[in-house]
Amino acid sequence: MGAVRDPRDIILPKPGFGSVLANRDFRLIWSAQVASQLADKFLMFALLILTYSISRASTHGAALFLAYTFPSVFLSPLAGVYADRHDKKRLMFFTNAIRGVLILLIPLSQLTPYFAHVTWHLLVITFLFAAVGQIFAPAEAASIPFIVGSEELMTATSMFTSTVIVTLLVAVPVSTLAVRFLGENSPYWIAAGLFLLAAWLIFLVKTDLHARTHQANHVDTDILYELREGIGYIAARPLVRFAVIQLSLTIAVIFSVFVLAPGYMSTVLRLQVTDVYLFLAPAVIGMLGAAFYLGQYGRHYRRSRLLIGGLLSAGITLMLIAIVPYLLEQLSATWLMVGFPVVFGFIGGVEFGVLFIPAFTVLQEKTEAELRGRIFGAMFTVVNAAIALPILVAGGLADLFGVTRVIFGMGLLLVASGAISALAGRRSPLVPPSLSANGKARV
Repeated sequence: MGAVRDPRDIILPKPGFGSVLANRDFRLIWSAQVASQLADKFLMFALLILTYSISRASTHGAALFLAYTFPSVFLSPLAGVYADRHDKKRLMFFTNAIRGVLILLIPLSQLTPYFAHVTWHLLVITFLFAAVGQIFAPAEAASIPFIVGSEELMTATSMFTSTVIVTLLVAVPVSTLAVRFLGENSPYWIAAGLFLLAAWLIFLVKTDLHARTHQANHVDTDILYELREGIGYIAARPLVRFAVIQLSLTIAVIFSVFVLAPGYMSTVLRLQVTDVYLFLAPAVIGMLGAAFYLGQYGRHYRRSRLLIGGLLSAGITLMLIAIVPYLLEQLSATWLMVGFPVVFGFIGGVEFGVLFIPAFTVLQEKTEAELRGRIFGAMFTVVNAAIALPILVAGGLADLFGVTRVIFGMGLLLVASGAISALAGRRSPLVPPSLSANGKARV
């Protein structure tokens, strides 16, 4: 009989993409996320085309977007509490299956002549689809720490973030090709199939994703009390509170830049509005690069330093985006304008990746399992509300004060936030005093 090996002689794989992907349940949930995210993007792009082709009015498309985002502002906090009370595996399974069935109503409704000439039913289906999705989102986000170890959370978060970006890029052209070669209803059938595939993948997960709380009877618990408890948890923990605020600020700035990009390209860089891809494509590549690097090596960095450094660097970049074109004109070097958006788009993408991924990881690491769902529900509410802000405000401010002034102001806001956070961290450190001083539990 062979000698028993000393456990200290066993070399464990280093945390990284390899070790995370070696986890069967993580592969299943991540594959389910790929399928559901791709289906979601398929649906919304195809619905925008269908709505416009029926109505020939852009206002119907705006109403569709509102129906898609409206439930998140009001339902995410309650959905988070619900996710904490119930088995997250079952929630993800049933929400994926229900969304797949809801999508099938769209091509089936087109078989009736009446629905082929109206759009109100598309708004109803979209609203129900989004409402069900609000239960899925906090359940999925809160399930990751159940599956991977604390050292792998940054890597897992990077992969989930990358999936959202990649599926957004892939879904639009693939959906267009599907309509052209497979028919106008093909995206709905494909999206429904992808959601049902996601449900099946979740069904195969073996890990128990039900947070065991100290409360014996959830029915008697006041749901508003649980919601207040989650909000109070965020307010009482500086690093968690900082992460939520930074996520909201980051999303608001990203969407503001997205809204202002066409005007910036035409009025500042003197390029075509359609040349906005010169910014967006490198930015996506930069975000993916940041996700890969942080996923593989991010565990070595303190979360608080990444958060503050991301705020400062992204703010400075936005300020340079506003100033540099003016300087190039004064130096008669306008020929550099073509390469300018490519370089700064890539840099900005890297910086916003550094802003987003560590903040999301902090929420995974520094929250209790019993409260994690409602914390993510509250965060999704704030983030979705932040998305609406730039759509309503950024364009009007740009018309009043100019695109460059608004972009410079957003950069100044990020720099100020980073500086204030750094000073606050020195006076009252973001690291909880209960953490050991040997550096193992870095934040």
